[in-house]
Amino acid sequence: MIGERLAEIRKDHGDKQTDLAEKLNVTVSTVRSWEQEKSSPPHEMLVRICRLYRVSSDYLLGLSDVDPAYVQRQRLENLSKHELKVLNDFEDFLIWRKNRNAKSE
Repeated sequence: MIGERLAEIRKDHGDKQTDLAEKLNVTVSTVRSWEQEKSSPPHEMLVRICRLYRVSSDYLLGLSDVDPAYVQRQRLENLSKHELKVLNDFEDFLIWRKNRNAKSE
């Protein structure tokens, strides 16, 4: 499960196996071995991978089928700067309205 998820996440970030190997200071054959489920990354490497790609360890390890934060980041990456600003403005408005309603109660 780790290998499949690792390959998926790596590709989603536009990295090749060589890119990931360089970022983690390991050999390409090590990354290939992880992705082919021939071996598993040690604990400290799992932590580095999760931090690098900002993904939960539960998702990477297959304990969860969805990493909400990862899904959210993927969706946000597809928005333009203008769309992100509109989304931010709307969020600010909703928070303002919630606070205003809480004060009036």
